[in-house]
Amino acid sequence: MRKWHLLLFASLFYATCRPPEGGAPDKRLTYLARNYEGQLLHHWVVLTLGAIQEQQLSTPEAGRVLGYIGLAAWEAVCQGVPQGRSLSGQVRDYEAPAFDSDKVYDWGIVLCTTMRQLIPELLEEMSNQQRFALEKLAAAQEDSLMRRGLTERVRQDSRFWGGQVAAAIAARARRDGRLAIRQLVPVLPERNAEFPQYWTPVSPNPKPTEPLWSRVNTFVWEPNTACQPAEPPPYSTAPESRWYQEALELANIPKNTASRLVAFHWEDEPGHSSTAAGHWMNITRQLLEREGSHLADCARLYCLVGMAIADATWLSWSVKYRYFLLCPITYIRENIDANWTPLVFTPNHPEYIGEYAAIAAASSALLTSELGDSGFIDRTHLGSLLYTPEGGPFVLPERLFGSLTQAAQEAAFAAVTGGTRFRRSCDEGRQAGLCVAKQVSRRLQFVR
Repeated sequence: MRKWHLLLFASLFYATCRPPEGGAPDKRLTYLARNYEGQLLHHWVVLTLGAIQEQQLSTPEAGRVLGYIGLAAWEAVCQGVPQGRSLSGQVRDYEAPAFDSDKVYDWGIVLCTTMRQLIPELLEEMSNQQRFALEKLAAAQEDSLMRRGLTERVRQDSRFWGGQVAAAIAARARRDGRLAIRQLVPVLPERNAEFPQYWTPVSPNPKPTEPLWSRVNTFVWEPNTACQPAEPPPYSTAPESRWYQEALELANIPKNTASRLVAFHWEDEPGHSSTAAGHWMNITRQLLEREGSHLADCARLYCLVGMAIADATWLSWSVKYRYFLLCPITYIRENIDANWTPLVFTPNHPEYIGEYAAIAAASSALLTSELGDSGFIDRTHLGSLLYTPEGGPFVLPERLFGSLTQAAQEAAFAAVTGGTRFRRSCDEGRQAGLCVAKQVSRRLQFVR
């Protein structure tokens, strides 16, 4: 299992804790969210990603958690942004608590309290070690903020408001459908002569990953209104068919160093990393840290990316279990090469559409819109260990990209290189992700 380096206490330089020049227009703006460093929030994201990996959450579970983390980040600080607007009524089935603007709040302590109370609600199986790390981070952040001259009254009012925000978001999480589907055992179609295109598990665990995820609420995107991919072509084993030609492409991909570097960097299965959802949230963190973005901007971008990731994952999973298509390894072994093995392990769910492509496209579109299409070094897996069908462990390096567009393109089609997705699946996943990003960007209004 790869190690997630929790650099939670690398620096504790958070709030400037000074009123804006000329005085605040009301008490809630005595301190401004833009006067706090983004590192305050980055540490909570790192802690969450580490817990997702250690708990081996599935990709849709990870996406859901990160959607709520993004929502919490913005809701905790939005009242400390001039003209800042809550997402109450914009996020489906979310209603923010009533806000008292006649008090002074420290937005660092509000954020700290929100995350301290919400994360255990989202990650129910946190270990004692994870809970200890959470409490230690919360205490360190609050102590650092208090040393800058805050009064006990401000601390208590900030804690109260942070608790209110956490409770409202946790209430939404409890009724979003996730708990209900845990109690259900779906009846899934079986592959037979009449339906040779149907998926069959190839891993030792026959239980498919989250077949009922379409019953969980999305955050912003309205299901079945837009972004739906094209129907896959009719199943065929004829050499001239699209099925056969795309399978042949995968079977002929050289297993050389270049292919391995691509496939291994984007291999984000549960337990190996914080999934593809977490990988792109970590890319967001790396870019924000490089930019030196303040807390308000970080909260807004984490919110956009987190919800886009969650909704793009939802769309991917709803399509997977609508068409229920088999994976390349099954098709290739039956029709081209009985001994063929992909570069990375095949996930335990239907193939169409590609979730990695959808997540990469949605995330990169929003990041490019907000930060520009600049190059960066992705250190998400630096020094991590990976086991594959070829063996291992392989020690993973960092990876340099000339632009976000290049990274998203590589991520979208890395599953082709790795042998786990057909090209059409990645094409449609990418288009679906771009569509979800547009929906999220258009519908969320962060200022009045």
